[in-house]
Amino acid sequence: MGLLHTVVSRMIYYPPHIETFSGSYIVEFDSSLDNHAHAIHTTPGVSVHRRFTRAFNGAVVHARSGINPEHLAGLPGIKRMWPNRRHTLKLRQSKQNYTTPFLHEMTGVARAWRELGINGTGVKLCAVDTGVDWTHPELGNCWGTDGCAWQLGKDCIGDVYGNTDPPEIVPNDTPMDCGGHGTHVSGIMAARGPSVFGVAPGATMGMYRVYSCDTPEGGASTSDDVIMDGMESAHADNCDVINMSIGAMGWSENPLAAFAAKLVEAGSLIIASAGNDGSHGIHTISSPSDGHGVLSVGSVDNWNVTQMGAVFSLPDGDRSVQISNAASNHVRFLFNKTVPLVLPDDDTGNYYGCESADSDYDGKVVVANNGGCDYTTIAQNVQDQGGVGLIIVNDQEGTFEYGVGEDITIPCISVSNTDGKAIISGLEQGDGTVMATTSTFAAIDSGFDGGRMSNFSAYGPSPELDLVPHLVAPGGNIWSTVLTSDDVYRSSSGTSLSSPYVSGCMALLRQRFTNYTNPQLHQALISAATPLVDTNGLFVNPYRTGAGLVNVYKALQSRTLIDPPYISINQTRMDGKKRTYSQIIKLTNMDANNAANVSLSHSPASSMTLYQNNTYAPLLLTDSLVPIWPPDSNSVTWDTLPQAFLPNSEQRVEAGQTIEFNVTVTAPYGLPESERWYFGGFFNFSVTFDDETQSTHFVCPYAGFNGEYTQIEMLGPKSQGYPSFSDSNGRPIDNVSELTIDPSDDLPTFNYTLDVPSIYSYIALIDRDNKTAGYLPGSDRTRLSRTRPAMNETNSIRVNNTVELDDKTIILGDGEYSLRLALLRPFGNRDDDNDYVYWNSDYFSFGK
Repeated sequence: MGLLHTVVSRMIYYPPHIETFSGSYIVEFDSSLDNHAHAIHTTPGVSVHRRFTRAFNGAVVHARSGINPEHLAGLPGIKRMWPNRRHTLKLRQSKQNYTTPFLHEMTGVARAWRELGINGTGVKLCAVDTGVDWTHPELGNCWGTDGCAWQLGKDCIGDVYGNTDPPEIVPNDTPMDCGGHGTHVSGIMAARGPSVFGVAPGATMGMYRVYSCDTPEGGASTSDDVIMDGMESAHADNCDVINMSIGAMGWSENPLAAFAAKLVEAGSLIIASAGNDGSHGIHTISSPSDGHGVLSVGSVDNWNVTQMGAVFSLPDGDRSVQISNAASNHVRFLFNKTVPLVLPDDDTGNYYGCESADSDYDGKVVVANNGGCDYTTIAQNVQDQGGVGLIIVNDQEGTFEYGVGEDITIPCISVSNTDGKAIISGLEQGDGTVMATTSTFAAIDSGFDGGRMSNFSAYGPSPELDLVPHLVAPGGNIWSTVLTSDDVYRSSSGTSLSSPYVSGCMALLRQRFTNYTNPQLHQALISAATPLVDTNGLFVNPYRTGAGLVNVYKALQSRTLIDPPYISINQTRMDGKKRTYSQIIKLTNMDANNAANVSLSHSPASSMTLYQNNTYAPLLLTDSLVPIWPPDSNSVTWDTLPQAFLPNSEQRVEAGQTIEFNVTVTAPYGLPESERWYFGGFFNFSVTFDDETQSTHFVCPYAGFNGEYTQIEMLGPKSQGYPSFSDSNGRPIDNVSELTIDPSDDLPTFNYTLDVPSIYSYIALIDRDNKTAGYLPGSDRTRLSRTRPAMNETNSIRVNNTVELDDKTIILGDGEYSLRLALLRPFGNRDDDNDYVYWNSDYFSFGK
């Protein structure tokens, strides 16, 4: 049977690569903890560490070593229990580009400021993040004083967590950032300018710090329970909008997603980043953004981008040039007055600067070509000879950061190949100088990539086929505030940055629509989005973009609400040889005085798959490109696109009334179901009010799977070499039937990959009578994510003769056994053996 133990459904397990705190668990109760306190407190070796009471009946429970977590999960009143995960935050650096306020024109933000005077005033806009450097001049340089933007928040973790064992929480008086991520997020939400303009600069701000300072292993550290403390604190402070630029691939029942869903039910409006695993294709969405009721946000790249700059005065004229961030010594390239430039004096004539001969570098910045020797050698030569800075000319386009030795104290940066050649050419003609201040920037047009999906932005659907993300916003190459002790401003990329952009937009909506419920705010913002168009001329699949690019001005001007704002086709029904899905969409006229004419139409979007010729598409593995259909406009045929039947597409809605549209979607039956296509499209609403002459257009995206999702092949393609056995050194074992395992010696490993997420799995050993001899300990795993083939990611477990059966641990005798992997199908019943996919190995032996 699929159910191994009577309490396993309460205990949620993670695969081995997920790091957890030993003996620490997040526990959800079916009612108040007070009702079950006696059972907890009278269990030897178990203690309650932290309680959650506002929306989530739960606690953090610590258990001493040796206590079986399944027995703990079996205590009366326990609903679910998760191991307490450790989280490490590492920033994704961008190409060093800075976004000017031009992006606010593309999203309607600037127009909302300019024409409507809406900037978030009176709205409590909060973030659960690494903290904020509130001393930053563009973030107010204040905390908690009259007139200060920062009025809410707390430090939930302190600086030393992650550097002590066990972790120690020593909160500071304010949530001061020591990593920069939260400060960057804060600038996107509400910076006041003049160099960075946030979306909602008039909002009242809150920050709930849940990450410590960097650990020796790298990255800031935290845990599930600390993040949950920050979320609950923001909810308790009645934040109107809570941003969570936090997450990892996972399910809606992971602890952070489940906790977020409870807070949403209790009235919180939570917006979360979709995740940065998009280079691995479909089913890479992050939790908690897939939590029920949470607004999930993907990323597009910027249109007009700039970065830190310097002004070079050369014989042929002045030149504004983009420069990189400082090298690894973190000395900023700042010269408030002009400084002389010089080329290296060496015998090669290549301007490498590798020779240590005496040169006249005193008080000058040296411009050297890339490639002659290591950067520390060049920098040391410049520094030893009195130089005050080093500029490396890249041997290709773009700037880059590089490492230098710890003894280097001068600023070291790079410039692009084009700019560097021009600088060298000018210096060959005569003298030149450079000046760089904190307000020196250089702007460029990002060209083709502007407004297109960022490669890193995660794909939906959720493991349950829910449509996520819900919309997208600028997140690729975003310039914003960072620590004043660091670069003050920096450019980074990630859905961590598109999420606060939408949080700022939601603050603008909340300021205007004070009487809207949170679901109505979702409807207004999602339906006003602008779908993205792919290179083939069709809309991009909603599992990639949701409804499209956020357009807050249209949302603020909208007088209609569409319910549902998006449609998740979790399962189709067969209508002859075609798969169909029917839905009622409601449109409400929020104008109390004017009626409107409404016209409904349909636009198909591209379909997506991971497959080509029954294996992973080569471009997915080599270039992180997901195949789409149609690949070009010449390949379009009617049967390969989703179709829609709209029987009542023309209607009139009276003032303050609601109308209903019946829609039926037909999946693209011309695409073979064996190729596992994910399809989608948009329902388009054209609304013309009686007091207007022009129509306004709104969308309702939909998406689904082209086939019987409950019968989908769950394992990765056999061409990838899995499932497989490997020895203790990781070498493949080709002939399992000749394998003899000595339990006292090095043990082999069983490895498998997943093509779709699995809600539950287990591994059993089967004897020659085809009976279950026992289950491998730790093999019963819940809510596994899809494995990422480009990373050669696998689920793995050691194969031993120590097994579990009927809640007992037993040791199998010598003999022959087969390994059976069982995966519960999507939407399956874990108590029904017929709802599992089974894989059986050849028989192998235990013995000497």
